[in-house]
Amino acid sequence: MKKLLLLGVLLLAACAGRGNIDEDGFEFPDSIEDVPLLPVPYLDLNRYLGRWYMIANIPYFAESGNKETYVDYSLREDGMLDDVLTARDEFDKKPFQKHGLIDVLNRVNNAEGRITFLQPLWQDYAVLYIDENYQYTVIGHPNRNYCWIFSRTPEMSDEVYGRLLAVLSANHFDTGRILKIPQKPEQLGLPGFQ
Repeated sequence: MKKLLLLGVLLLAACAGRGNIDEDGFEFPDSIEDVPLLPVPYLDLNRYLGRWYMIANIPYFAESGNKETYVDYSLREDGMLDDVLTARDEFDKKPFQKHGLIDVLNRVNNAEGRITFLQPLWQDYAVLYIDENYQYTVIGHPNRNYCWIFSRTPEMSDEVYGRLLAVLSANHFDTGRILKIPQKPEQLGLPGFQ
């Protein structure tokens, strides 16, 4: 009986953490977080630094309702990046800033790491797209509840925006949850905007 119980425990331990396996032996992930994001092969950090306008995101409590939002990335002496987010609650109000920190964990591609605006709470991220001229970028979180579309300018064509949504879709993000961030007062209340 003890041997049977031990065999059962070992069998359960061997299967723990594995996804669902079909009759052909193909393993399906238990959750979307088990499906890895597809980061860019290489990110030149020096070209990535500077100002990026936040064109769209999946709204969440810390950024929902922000307007005229942009971030400034700068390299620190310790190899991390400062992330200064500037936004407005309303167009006629003074801008506010939040200071964050980015720790690039994958130094082979520089496209994977973690970010915090409130230490010691860190969130993983991956850079999913960067165009060859470093004008557009897409960043995502492994749980697919957070993503951002950035541009070097506060405007983006519908064609480029559609291509960047396709990058997010290929990474299993629900693109129906992504909303644009108003960069100008005339964008308030338009379809597809926060």
